[in-house]
Amino acid sequence: MVFILLGSAFSWAQSTVSVEASLSQTTVYTGERINLSIEISGSFNNVSRPELPEFENFRLLSNNPSTSRSYRYINGQSTVSYTYSYYLIAQKKGKFQLPAVNVSIDGETYSTNPIAVNIIDRNESAKSQDSSERPDIFLQLEVSDKQPVAGQQIITDVILYFRDGLEVNSYQPVPGWKAEGFWKEELENSGRPRAESTVLDGVRYRKARLLQFSLFPTKAGKLEISPYEIVVAVRSARSGNDPFSSFFSGFGSNQREVELSSDPITVDVQPLSQNDDASYLGAVGDFDISRSISTKNALVGESIEIETRVRGSGNIPLISKPNYDLPDGLEIYEPQENTRLNRKNSTISGSKSFTDVIIARSPGRYTIPAKTVSYYNPSRDRYVTTTLEALSFSIDENPEAVANADSPGQFPVSPITGLASWVTVSSEPTAIWSMWWFWVGLVLPLIIAGIAYWRKSYAKKMQTDIAFARSVKAPDKAQQRLQKAIEVSEQGDIKQAYNLLQKAITGFISDRLNMPEAGLANQDYVEALKGQGIEENLVKNVRMLLDKCASISYAPDTTHEYLKSHVGLAESTLEKLQKVL
Repeated sequence: MVFILLGSAFSWAQSTVSVEASLSQTTVYTGERINLSIEISGSFNNVSRPELPEFENFRLLSNNPSTSRSYRYINGQSTVSYTYSYYLIAQKKGKFQLPAVNVSIDGETYSTNPIAVNIIDRNESAKSQDSSERPDIFLQLEVSDKQPVAGQQIITDVILYFRDGLEVNSYQPVPGWKAEGFWKEELENSGRPRAESTVLDGVRYRKARLLQFSLFPTKAGKLEISPYEIVVAVRSARSGNDPFSSFFSGFGSNQREVELSSDPITVDVQPLSQNDDASYLGAVGDFDISRSISTKNALVGESIEIETRVRGSGNIPLISKPNYDLPDGLEIYEPQENTRLNRKNSTISGSKSFTDVIIARSPGRYTIPAKTVSYYNPSRDRYVTTTLEALSFSIDENPEAVANADSPGQFPVSPITGLASWVTVSSEPTAIWSMWWFWVGLVLPLIIAGIAYWRKSYAKKMQTDIAFARSVKAPDKAQQRLQKAIEVSEQGDIKQAYNLLQKAITGFISDRLNMPEAGLANQDYVEALKGQGIEENLVKNVRMLLDKCASISYAPDTTHEYLKSHVGLAESTLEKLQKVL
């Protein structure tokens, strides 16, 4: 005989088994954790774990319940009670029925009745004019500017609101927050969050900033900042005397965990005003731009460094390198980039430097012309231009090179003097083994056989030794990808071109070192090169190129010529790596 029992400790006296389902709460907010208990009591021999249905609009934290068991003796009869406890997270607002749960007891199936549940949207309730309907805790995103220009830094705060009488013991961000259409950086804030009192439409709350981000929109238009999610552990406060002392206090017996999610925020990103000047570096913020030269006197063949430095606050990692007009007779090699970010003081600031290495091939006086560069300042709502002064330097002959040119190699050959004498060649027959064709005919078949054996062994190894085959094919694969990157860039798809550039570099390194073909971070490739003892400059080139490829994926507004310069640097770097890997 099967009994369906629900909601109370109701059972029939003549029954031997009762099954009861209950919820810790039947009216909950989204993100709230509730306890589902299945209690089985009576006289029986075998009981199976409850068979859980699909819980729509709820998320089951774990299929493995916590269990308890107790025994009782009444009028000489023993009864046993099992309790299975599960935790559910309310996810979607509305009125729903929690489905029945089946339990097998001594071969018979018992079922609970459905339970009515009302789920209230936490964020909608937070905006209600009726204070009694407002939740005791909720999460919001607050931005510094809802109408920024493309590339402008906007500060985004993750704010927790909670009522007096509630303590927050801890919080944990849910991984995977993606701000699509933005380049983002988490800001550093010293110390734990501090709560302050505030009033929202007549209701007193405490407010604490948990996290802070800098977001940089990469394009114009309406962009949505996706909801931010955290899990907080809360409990009722022990005392309301000090509204701040309990924030992040110790754990208590009435503690509960709540999943909170903010509402999305729509930001209307304005396009930058038209700027046809090629001097614009893609910089948006407040900057100081300068350049310097490492020396004003050098010898032919010696390297000279021209460093351009951008300091200030704004979208520093997305700033492009200025292009300079170099006089004839100068060669430029492998530009280096270095970015230093300061994430403190509620803003992204720091510097980015570009170092051009040039070499003069002939003596003389050289001048790199003055260059005008510009950036956009949102607070002034205009472009700001800076003129970088001309750089002049002198190149002298290299004494060592001149000495070598004046002292060509001498050969110990003495001129022939006197009368020439004629030697009569003997007419006697020559032995066959002294003839060159004899040895060629003897050795050539051996050489051909050796080459054939080597080609067969090589082909077999290429088929059976995957690591060897990957290493051999790596240079050609990388070159094909680099060439494809240039072709794609010419068609206007800069983002895909940089994606191919990244694959060319990471694919080459992974193939040469027999690393996994996917699933590695850029830092893994850099560390692998360091582990091989690769020259520091080559490692720096690889890191710079990979960082550039990563930043372009957020802000693909750059030029084809800029891409070609990075492809050239990648080609020379991979060529050098091929010699040492």
